[in-house]
Amino acid sequence: MGWLNGLLDGSLIAGGAFLIIGIVGAVLLLLSLLLGGVFDAFDFGDGPLSLTTIAAFTTIFGFTAFACVGSGVPTGLSGVFGALAGVVGALIAWWLTRVIRSAESTTAVSSGQLTGQNAVVVLGIPGGSGLGEISLVRNGERVSLSAVSAQEIPSGARVRILETITPTSVLVEPLPDAAAAPTPPDGPTA
Repeated sequence: MGWLNGLLDGSLIAGGAFLIIGIVGAVLLLLSLLLGGVFDAFDFGDGPLSLTTIAAFTTIFGFTAFACVGSGVPTGLSGVFGALAGVVGALIAWWLTRVIRSAESTTAVSSGQLTGQNAVVVLGIPGGSGLGEISLVRNGERVSLSAVSAQEIPSGARVRILETITPTSVLVEPLPDAAAAPTPPDGPTA
């Protein structure tokens, strides 16, 4: 008879609705994590209205309210508890997302950062349109790039980057003999 009373006072229906909301939020959160860019059209960036925070709110709201209804808390109060828990959970999800995004690698170099840098030829560069390879230390990490030059440059020679052609290839020129000594390819030694 307990389920009949729950049906008559609305708590069974409300509990079921809260459970469905929680499950939909959990599925949405799981899909957004597993399928990544599939839901980008519905994402509003990394702010408080990102897909991650909305899904976290929905999941926590639904399951908390469902648990409250199941433990005998009135439906309206269960919704309030669920909303409060959902807001706290969404804020934590938003904060965690920002922490994770700020910890992402920043070693990528832009074309403006490479122009004018000195490097060492690792794989000889044939003159004209052939590709060779250069190496330099950038942001504390060794970076290897494909390189082209108007003239042939042998392995071990020091070069200056004139222009970034693509994110992984550059145009270089040999350094004059006077500039050949500054820093080894592994960075400065102290």
